Amino acid sequence: MSRNIIDYGKLVDEAMHIIVCKVLKVVEKNGLPGEHHFFISFITKHPAVKISKALLEKYPREMTIVLQYQYQDLKVDNKGFGVTLSFNGHKESVYIPYSAVTTFADPSVQFGLQFREIEYDYDEVDIEFLDDEEFEDEQANINHSLKSKSKGEKREKRDKKAEGNNVISLDQFRKK
Repeated sequence: MSRNIIDYGKLVDEAMHIIVCKVLKVVEKNGLPGEHHFFISFITKHPAVKISKALLEKYPREMTIVLQYQYQDLKVDNKGFGVTLSFNGHKESVYIPYSAVTTFADPSVQFGLQFREIEYDYDEVDIEFLDDEEFEDEQANINHSLKSKSKGEKREKRDKKAEGNNVISLDQFRKK
């Protein structure tokens, strides 16, 4: 009987990193659509992270960046992404491998991913991208669906979600 096990946690993290990569590829090509914006936290001392010494001294363990208004030169590859950000009016370029990312969130749609802090061999992970024609078709469908929703529909959907987020005390279900 084999003692080898399937590391589902690692497989799920790899799949989630691919999601981050694909989302950033869309933004690299078309910019941020609508109200989308990202909070990305990462391990600053990861061996493949490239940040300035000043940022590393200020954030010795983990750092969160925001991709919303003040970012430039987003470059995405299969291992990570680089971007130029503004820190107190000073532009800094950073490179973040996906294996250093600990959280990825898009608060505009209440979406978030949290990763285990494990090093992955991304040479073994095959990330496939849509060809240009498929990509443009998919992006056109996304843009069409975004434009077709009116503000009233969005508000109504948001209100329904809020109703579903009520906190319920478990005391009412306990046997007395």
